[in-house]
Amino acid sequence: MNIFSSLFSLLLTGFLFLSFQQSNPPFISLNEGLVAHYTFNQCDATDVTDNGSDGIIYGESGCHCGVDGNAIFLDGINDYIEFPGIVNRCFHTTDFTVSFYLKPTKYSVFRQSLLSKREICDENNMLDLQLDINKREIKTDLYETPQKYFKDISPEMPDTDWVHFAVVRKGIYAYTYINGQLRREARRCSGVDIGNEAVLSFSNSICLSSGRMVRFKGGLDELRIYDRALSDEEIAKLYSLHPVEFAEIDCISFVPEIESDKMESTYLCFR
Repeated sequence: MNIFSSLFSLLLTGFLFLSFQQSNPPFISLNEGLVAHYTFNQCDATDVTDNGSDGIIYGESGCHCGVDGNAIFLDGINDYIEFPGIVNRCFHTTDFTVSFYLKPTKYSVFRQSLLSKREICDENNMLDLQLDINKREIKTDLYETPQKYFKDISPEMPDTDWVHFAVVRKGIYAYTYINGQLRREARRCSGVDIGNEAVLSFSNSICLSSGRMVRFKGGLDELRIYDRALSDEEIAKLYSLHPVEFAEIDCISFVPEIESDKMESTYLCFR
């Protein structure tokens, strides 16, 4: 082999290596940038990352089988969770990812409060996620002002069994996912500042007092919050850890009942 053949072979190898690197970016651990992780396996809201954002559960929530081990089940009346600590620093202008599983167990004509970080019930500097059973969607509000927000990013839910939801903010973009698949995306040319002083909470939006929203009744499991934007591939991998088709679907049932002119539900655990 002459010197030209050797040089050509070396250049070809380098080109193929660079092409492989570009098509297969380095693996990033799903623990990278994980600020808080609530498994609820011990029937509490301990942050298993040890980053100091242990949640506080109010009311008398239940603890039943979820997508992995136990899940917290809220009664839709008095139960809610607050998450003090450094996890609250993730929601300003920086990138973040929120991921969790939920299983609704009641019908309501009103939206049900999910994860929220909102000081007052208006459309300024807030994150508020709400379950709308009527539209079968998770209403996803990320607002700086009534004129400056991420538009049309509320994804539809496939059913009322366990569902995985994720929302990602990456610079001037926002994305929502259901069961590991991208469903909605939006763009703002200058980004959206959702920063406020409220404590992150679940089933405790400030808008509950307005009468336009009620507490969530159902299961919450595997809540994760990152201070970075996970990619489509990482969201899919995160979901693959606990696919909903492997959840114990007979454990908690959505059973509508007509009672006092409104729909309620019951649930049983068959562990």
